[in-house]
Amino acid sequence: MKHIYFLLFTFFPLNLSFGQVTELYFSKYGEGSSNNKFIEIYNGTSQTVDLSNYAFPSVSNAPTTPGEYEFWNSFTAGATIAAGDVYVIAHPSADPTILASADQTHQYLSNGDDGYALVLGTETSYTVIDWLGDWNGDPGSGWAVAGVTNATMDHTLTRKSTVCGPNNDWTASAGTTAEDSEWIVGASDSGWDTLGSYSGCVTDPTLTITSPSNNQVFASGTTSVTLSVSVANFVVDQTPINGGSGDGHIHWTLDGNSQPMKYDTLDETINVVDGGAHTVTMFLVDNNHQAISPAVSQTVSFSVAYPCDLQIGTISETCDANTSGVDTYTTTLDFTGGGTSQYTISTTNNVGTIGGDDPSSVASGTITISGVSEGTNYTVNFLGDSSNSSCDFNRSITSPSCAGSVSCANVGDVIFTEIMQNPNAVLDGNGEYVEIYNTTNSTIDLEGWVIKDDATATEAHTITNLTIAANGYAVLGLDANSSTNGGYTNDHQYNLISLGNGADGLILECSGTVIDQVIWDGGTAFPDPTGKSMELKTNKYTSTDNDDGANWYEATTSFGAGDFGTPGAQNSLSVPSVTNTYFSIFPNPTASGFVTIRSNQMGAVQAQVFDILGKEVISTVVKNERLDVSNLNAGVYVVKLTQNKNTITKKLIIQ
Repeated sequence: MKHIYFLLFTFFPLNLSFGQVTELYFSKYGEGSSNNKFIEIYNGTSQTVDLSNYAFPSVSNAPTTPGEYEFWNSFTAGATIAAGDVYVIAHPSADPTILASADQTHQYLSNGDDGYALVLGTETSYTVIDWLGDWNGDPGSGWAVAGVTNATMDHTLTRKSTVCGPNNDWTASAGTTAEDSEWIVGASDSGWDTLGSYSGCVTDPTLTITSPSNNQVFASGTTSVTLSVSVANFVVDQTPINGGSGDGHIHWTLDGNSQPMKYDTLDETINVVDGGAHTVTMFLVDNNHQAISPAVSQTVSFSVAYPCDLQIGTISETCDANTSGVDTYTTTLDFTGGGTSQYTISTTNNVGTIGGDDPSSVASGTITISGVSEGTNYTVNFLGDSSNSSCDFNRSITSPSCAGSVSCANVGDVIFTEIMQNPNAVLDGNGEYVEIYNTTNSTIDLEGWVIKDDATATEAHTITNLTIAANGYAVLGLDANSSTNGGYTNDHQYNLISLGNGADGLILECSGTVIDQVIWDGGTAFPDPTGKSMELKTNKYTSTDNDDGANWYEATTSFGAGDFGTPGAQNSLSVPSVTNTYFSIFPNPTASGFVTIRSNQMGAVQAQVFDILGKEVISTVVKNERLDVSNLNAGVYVVKLTQNKNTITKKLIIQ
């Protein structure tokens, strides 16, 4: 975002030749947790206002000169505010309750110490109508609002109903006490239920319970709740009865029981316990303790959550058998804190049989879930009795690999031949797939083999119950449903693996031996398509040739929902005659102290090897197709190969 600095206070007031009115002002501001942030603007005029000539510039860092703005923030094109209505600007990732009231989203509603102005005009000629915050210095020092100073300003500010217009004097607007401030200060994440309902200036007496908010739930262990109230157009008399100079007093009840009359607006403390639910009603009375007419009152309800005593500890998954077929497995979950509520335990789609110790009656023990098919991941839910527990949480269970004896093939016997890393017809999580090919004349059992990301250790999946026919293909992907995965047939469903749209890599290994790997670079040498798979040229079906991005092309045959690829079939790519220089490096990774480098052209090959910091560690002419790397430490390197003025770079892994 560009930073433009202008002095707000150096512009003379405009004669408002834009044909607009200026009775717009900030009516609410929310600086909540995470991205729960919003600004509300009220139209106090009798006509609809076109916002095309308005803006809400802001400052988030220390300005060079007090009063400068940093960011010119415009309203959405065509935006208007009807008479007596409000316009809400919210962060695009705010809570759905906030977004339901939003007329516009704005990415840079950030810290609560940011200052905002509502202005009429252009970036070079405007007048300030209303303010939010202190722009006369570094906002990081926090705002002072009605005596509340907070460096992060995590509050909700609501313009009092006695405010009948804008105020571009922040000091006067903020006030020195709760009574003379134009703002009511609420707690963080409060006021969402009234967002969009501000109705402007009211001259009749008002009473607002600012804390707790209605239906607020306090955490278990809370022992006291602060009750705060604000009044407007009404002077609370400090004299108990008659003879005072104020308008009256505040009468309030707690759970229907009358409490001592309030002769001020100071906070009250309410003692609470876990599981308690309470209702507070406050109303204005005259000096004779009779309700004023018309009646002014507000009621809020709040509660304190019960504790969640149940705690889940170690979780383990154990195969019931280890065969080449689909086995079952048992999950054990250690727990403590049982015996304090009636707990209901359930699993996704009711998979497995729940047994072991019952946390409803046993303080600690082990829960078992047995009979779940290998390859099935699921979630366990724990729900306490709502009359004495707030427990309602999940634990995710991942299937172990229950492989029988693992039979490994030779390096290059199974290779990657097609990769759909960025589908367009469906979401990535549904449409991504990889195709592998058996280069031999015999069926290969992949039981216990592992497919994994080249760099992210957590992205790994153990293959079970999959064989690949001689000179045949198999397709692996996240989604096994052809109606949602874009229309391909999934031979094996993996999990935990995602394919990077740019640079990424995959490894197929057996018992720690790399059978094949492909590491693509996101467009430099490899293709970088959208809605098309990367396909290996059909005359380059080797574990070394598929290391070279020049041997991969974008698919040209459509399938299923409209993406391009040939999942499970011979690739459709045409194979042009070889006219360009290409190189192959193998073995890669290597632990032998050397690699073989081959080219399809004649002439000397110059090899340069660089470490990850870009330092050249080897520079030599390759002799007899052999490059000595025995002096290199284990790690990742970049090899630059040059022959006949043709150059290519490749990744080299030393084990």
